[in-house]
Amino acid sequence: MTNGSRAPWRWFTHVPNRLLGASLLVLHLGMLQGIDSLVGRTLVLAHLGLFLIWQPVVRGAYRLAPRDLLVMVAVIGLFLLTMSWGALGIWLMVLAGVIGGGAFVEIGARGRLPYQLAVAYLVCSLFMMVLPRVVPVEVAERPLFDLLALTVLPALALVVMLLPSAPEAARRAGAIDFLSTILLFVALAISTLGGFAFMWLMHLPYLVALVTALFSMAMVLFVLAWAWHPSASGPQLGMVFARRVLSVGLSFEEWLHEVASVSVSAGTPEALADQACQRMLRIPGVCGGHWRLAEGQGSFGEAAAVARQLTQEGLTVTLYLRRAPSPALSWHFSLMVRMLAEFCREKRHSQQLETLSYLRAIHETGARLTHDVKNLLQSLNTLCYTAARPEVDEVALRALVSRQLPVITRRLAQTLDKLQHPEGLPGEAVPANVWWQECVARHASAGVRFEASGDLSALQVLPGVFNSVVDNLIQNALDKRLLSPGLDIVVRLGGAAGGAVLEVSDDGAALTDALAGQLMRAPVASQSGLGMGLYQAARLAEEAGYELSLSSNLDGRVQFRLRQAAAG
Repeated sequence: MTNGSRAPWRWFTHVPNRLLGASLLVLHLGMLQGIDSLVGRTLVLAHLGLFLIWQPVVRGAYRLAPRDLLVMVAVIGLFLLTMSWGALGIWLMVLAGVIGGGAFVEIGARGRLPYQLAVAYLVCSLFMMVLPRVVPVEVAERPLFDLLALTVLPALALVVMLLPSAPEAARRAGAIDFLSTILLFVALAISTLGGFAFMWLMHLPYLVALVTALFSMAMVLFVLAWAWHPSASGPQLGMVFARRVLSVGLSFEEWLHEVASVSVSAGTPEALADQACQRMLRIPGVCGGHWRLAEGQGSFGEAAAVARQLTQEGLTVTLYLRRAPSPALSWHFSLMVRMLAEFCREKRHSQQLETLSYLRAIHETGARLTHDVKNLLQSLNTLCYTAARPEVDEVALRALVSRQLPVITRRLAQTLDKLQHPEGLPGEAVPANVWWQECVARHASAGVRFEASGDLSALQVLPGVFNSVVDNLIQNALDKRLLSPGLDIVVRLGGAAGGAVLEVSDDGAALTDALAGQLMRAPVASQSGLGMGLYQAARLAEEAGYELSLSSNLDGRVQFRLRQAAAG
């Protein structure tokens, strides 16, 4: 087939409402010819072909199996053999429902307009051309209806075919709203049957009975819309329906509330699953069941002949029912098990977080004690090194040992106390002058200058905090001296309005910006060993109400400061 011969066909298929309008025009010609004639039946058959090409239920690229073809041929043949004005009226109502369902999925008004005009055409054709030939009484308005069928109705179908299509981005091709389709079909069927009822029971003329039925249906739909719409002042039936659509004797919202309450009290996922499944026994038809998690399993209620197994994210629930559940009830059970699986997963994650928090507390306590033990070991190494020197003065050595051993003993006792009570604060406050003397004596051989200012006896310090900070800072500075020989290290203790202030400084190179930004906020790696010890010392100081900071980071002046944290 050449491109020229293909062009007229593409003019129809490229715009879907052109196919729809052509289908309606062919149907209209068939109704004008009369469905009892061969020409009328042939035109109706052509209408069916065009409708099958346009229909939005099955994609155009779908390949029909031989069985599908046989079923389609059988349905079309049965439709043609049983063709009558009554059957055609039912077909028009079905067609109006399908086309109206397509209008509800369109986003813009431009895309909905062809569908709305097509539904208007089908409704008018139903009431003007089909039903007057079905009712057993003479319709006085028949000549007027025939005139409209020759002039207005074909023009309406032609407008549907010639309307420009909506942009493809704004159109949801191949989709219909099945619920709206059913509701539209039911509304047309009830209006038609209502018109017949008014004609036969009240002996009204056709047009009066039809208008009465249509106005009655319009009034009913208006009241339902007023009661359904959530933004209106009515009873808001739509919201009530949405809340209760999941109910099967038990409100899904109430069941979720109970499961949430159980989740607060239950300590483990298996306890939560057991208590939540026990509450499923309140659902009508549920006799019992069995649940299984990775942590354990359990049963509730009693067994029954019908069993349904549901599995969701590690949770398997087998429900025993008195009878086979409906599809809606099966979906209801599946949703409940899914929600319960989510609660169990959150409970499992909560347990894992508690375990991680416990392990983190153990790790931090162990890290702090490790640095305390390391500092004690350094003090003992200093004593051993001094005692091993051949030129050592025994009197000076005895004096040094008598000063250092009590200090080391007290610090070892404090370390053991922190091991037994890791949550406690680091010791009781002591006079600053007492702690300062012990600190100077402990680091006397380290080559560090000590400077004190003010009345230290009026200040109080926490030995655990100050020892941890000064030992780590001095050791880091000594490691830095290995890289920069001749480094001058100064330790100062003075007073301020908030209490004692400890400063440790050196005249070496400044820390890099990346290292200074992470220092004391997280463990870091560096050539001088700054990292975990300083991080733990900063956390210990923070817990005790102190603040350890890098107060100066310049070449020739790198200074750390420990002081009372500011209030607020």
